[in-house]
Amino acid sequence: MVAMKHTSYRNARSRGARSTRVIKPAAAFAFAVAMMLTASSAKAQSLGAGSTEFGVDAGATFGLGTKSSVDFSLPGSRFRLGFFEPGSHISIEPAAGIGYHKASGVDGVFQYDLQLGALYHFEPMTVSTSGGASTMTTSPYIRPFVGLTGYSGGNNSDNEVSVGAGLGVMVPWRTELSWRLEGNLGYGFSNKASRIGILAGLSYFPR
Repeated sequence: MVAMKHTSYRNARSRGARSTRVIKPAAAFAFAVAMMLTASSAKAQSLGAGSTEFGVDAGATFGLGTKSSVDFSLPGSRFRLGFFEPGSHISIEPAAGIGYHKASGVDGVFQYDLQLGALYHFEPMTVSTSGGASTMTTSPYIRPFVGLTGYSGGNNSDNEVSVGAGLGVMVPWRTELSWRLEGNLGYGFSNKASRIGILAGLSYFPR
């Protein structure tokens, strides 16, 4: 995986002085992971077979405001796990992206990007066919989400809670695979700035 995050590193280090005013990154990371696992486990127990979506996305984010930034990651910036009831318009989706940057003579920087989203599909992702089988369909969707991003390295650490919404479409490719494209808009409460994101990914639906 190739990750290019230049301006964001400089901005992140410049925000280190504010770390005492935000949640400690280790506690924030643990809390967010626990929240996602709890929601995922509860949803998984209530659904039957064939109701899980595994996905990976390449992404680009353009930060707006007084300190602009450009971040992009290829071939994948995050992993997501979706849960849905076959034929339903709703799915629950936790997602996580984790990275580590280390240069010689400099402390390593651990980065995390966690999200929990609820997707509303304008068309169900799967529809029943004759014989009780199901098939995937092209499905536009809207995805409101809450996120927690942050970093920790050396004597600096910081994190930020954000909210946003995405508009995208899922397009079937193979029997168990679909392409997924999304544009989204988010707002970070610490930076008090908006950001525009683009995601392009692949989803796998085990049967």
